[in-house]
Amino acid sequence: MFTLLHISDLHRSSHDPIENASLLGALLADQDRYLVETPKVPKPDAAIVSGDIIQGVRLGTSNHADELSKQYDVAYEFLSSLAERFFDGDNSRVVIVPGNHDVCWNTARDAMKQLVPEDPPHAAHGELFQASSSLRWDWASRSIYEISDANAYRARLDAYWQFLERFYQGVTLKYPIDRRRGFNLFELDGGRIVVAALESVHGNDCFCRQGAIERSVLGACSLAIRDLPQQPILRLAAWHHSFQGPPHGDDYMDIAAVQEMVGNGFRLGFHGHQHQADAGAYAIHLPEELSMAISSAGSLCAGTRELPRGINREYNMVVIDDSYTSARIHVREMTQGNHFGRCGRGVFRVDGFSELSWTLPAARAGAAPLDPRNFASATVLRAETAIASGDPTAAVALLESLGSTITGHARMLFVEAAREANQTEKLIPVLQPPTNISEFVALYGAFLSADMLNDAETLLESADGFGVDAATQDSLKLKLNLKKMMGKSK
Repeated sequence: MFTLLHISDLHRSSHDPIENASLLGALLADQDRYLVETPKVPKPDAAIVSGDIIQGVRLGTSNHADELSKQYDVAYEFLSSLAERFFDGDNSRVVIVPGNHDVCWNTARDAMKQLVPEDPPHAAHGELFQASSSLRWDWASRSIYEISDANAYRARLDAYWQFLERFYQGVTLKYPIDRRRGFNLFELDGGRIVVAALESVHGNDCFCRQGAIERSVLGACSLAIRDLPQQPILRLAAWHHSFQGPPHGDDYMDIAAVQEMVGNGFRLGFHGHQHQADAGAYAIHLPEELSMAISSAGSLCAGTRELPRGINREYNMVVIDDSYTSARIHVREMTQGNHFGRCGRGVFRVDGFSELSWTLPAARAGAAPLDPRNFASATVLRAETAIASGDPTAAVALLESLGSTITGHARMLFVEAAREANQTEKLIPVLQPPTNISEFVALYGAFLSADMLNDAETLLESADGFGVDAATQDSLKLKLNLKKMMGKSK
């Protein structure tokens, strides 16, 4: 199983604040609880943060840049601490997307000019002010504004990008962050899962509340995944905005974007924005039915005035099964004492979770969908190619991603690659216990290289059980004694 911590809407309320330490402590205490619940929720392997990282500032705030920076500092400290506590400090396992609160209204407004009545008249119908238009309607002044400086307007997300680049600074990402293309890709579970981190804030600003993914972004994202050297088993998508709302609302995105994701092979989606947890499946027919399960997370930090009636702070735990064709979406709700527990509302009312399933899409050129076994075979072939081309380091990384499925030929290949790359310490978790004399010798050598001499000595004591001949044992013991004489023992 692969488990995702899904949090969203981290904006803090001045009237009902919650501090980083209290929030992190509550999440860790809840982990202690859900690990022993039935069904058990495993520890998370990665996190999805689906937007609204900060509260933002009001239009007309004179020191808006300084205030945004302070808010992002708080968010940075929280998410860095979360990564440290839950993911051993590996920030690459935290996927982040922007939300409407991350848009700087003041920067957006400064990039616009008000059109005066003497200008050529405009027919003021609704379509004129959609997210992709350069025109905006302001109800307060009953005026039309035009985005007159596209570069300045694009800078309305600069504070967010600076935060994001700071968060991933020094982190090895397989796919580097790109500010301009409308999506970023993250690899999880050794490449079995790829997450498309989408921006649903295209055209969102102080006058336009709509959620929108820019035209062509979903197509470009699908092409980028199709061109990956190793195809994932499961495609996930994360964005911020919900795609339904009340008749008078205008702050959600078009359901057509979700339908396009389904057609492009995405099978599990994550969003926030509506401050209320939900789970459901959305399908299209081509003519066969294709569906995507969607986890909507409530707000982790919003105050009582910003939450729907009867709703508390929430987050989700999403447990993906080993076949990558279903998931349990568990909702955790903050109740007494600012602590989380199992939610018993709506579709989650019986056991605090909802289970959803899907069918994996066909592989390229109509081939059968990838499964874990096929994925492992393809990875081994790529590792063989890397070794043959003189890149054993790449081969080690590929084979290491297989985890518990490194068996048979893959183990032999891993030993070869690790030796050539001078990374024999990586053999230690894989070759315990060794399955033959060759692996025994390789593991013994790895212990010596890592200066784990006590472990090497213990292993040598079991040499007879592995059929290691006396001459080989004497040679191995000599190497150990030399290491000891050099004072390298740990």
